[in-house]
Amino acid sequence: MMDALMREIERGTLAPVYLLYGRETFLMEEICDAIQERVLEGGDPSFNKVVVDLDEVAVQQLVREAESPPFFGGRRIVIGRNARFLSTAKAKQKVDHRLEELLRYADEPLSTTVLVLLVPEEKLDNRKKAVKKLERTVRTVRCDPLEGRELEKWVFDRFRRHGANPQPEAVRRLIRQVGSDLRLLHNECAKLALYAGDGGTVSAEDVDRLVPRTLEEDIFKLVDRAASRKVEEAFSILYDLLNQREEPIRILALMIRQFRILLQVKLLAAQGKSDREIASLLGLHPYPVKLARRQGKAYSERQLRRLLLSAIETDQAIKSGKIDKTFALERFLFLLGRDQAEGAGRMR
Repeated sequence: MMDALMREIERGTLAPVYLLYGRETFLMEEICDAIQERVLEGGDPSFNKVVVDLDEVAVQQLVREAESPPFFGGRRIVIGRNARFLSTAKAKQKVDHRLEELLRYADEPLSTTVLVLLVPEEKLDNRKKAVKKLERTVRTVRCDPLEGRELEKWVFDRFRRHGANPQPEAVRRLIRQVGSDLRLLHNECAKLALYAGDGGTVSAEDVDRLVPRTLEEDIFKLVDRAASRKVEEAFSILYDLLNQREEPIRILALMIRQFRILLQVKLLAAQGKSDREIASLLGLHPYPVKLARRQGKAYSERQLRRLLLSAIETDQAIKSGKIDKTFALERFLFLLGRDQAEGAGRMR
């Protein structure tokens, strides 16, 4: 859908009014920038571009701007940011928005103006008749976080836009380390492409070398090493984190989260759910779900329940002052490795 929209804009097939909403604000900004580029055609934005913050200014003022003719001919773009009054979110401050004025304009928009409404919220308020009518009248685009193959394609295209050729594993590795935040991915793609040089190749090793690991990524590796009975490597990761002054309680909290995800994924997979369905139910990206499904194969459901309970009890013992936090973390990791070794022995 996004590809089709961007092709429309590039061809100059513009709607008179756009309503962009959703959680992925970077995507909204990119669409808005593309519309602006086509409207102004390289002209000076200081004359024919107006931006209004609808958290502070009434929408009828935005309509008046939209009804004003452009300077020196051409076309004009009018952007209404933070149009939260169209969403289910609570307004930050009371502004008297007259929706009937916006509806009137949407019915008969000025041909020389493109009006863009930006709603940085997950849902529009379809309980309001005015919002329902607006959706039917204007070009409405939902900007949700990308996932799965769509996200991988976006990252691949972003690399190509910067003049680099990424290996498929580099794209997957980057998403795994950075997540699905498009703004962060955009910045890392630009950095890796600069390192590779014009027309150069970006490898998975380049991603490991240049992209800072998140604590969540290190915790995943720690649990993965323990699950593979590579206890020495697991302890090495733990001590690296402690040397970097990571707080043991935070490390343990993320381990608890990881075991909870592993257990949830295992239970839902046993019900026949796909990775995409599980991701939707848990509010995760499909790629971490795929990894959790793979990592969870090293544990039985009973083991995961026991380890999750043990991690929670360790957390409670630290917070109640019954045990030193670093020692408690070391002991839990030792038990984790031993549990895996015993489990493997029983399987034989």
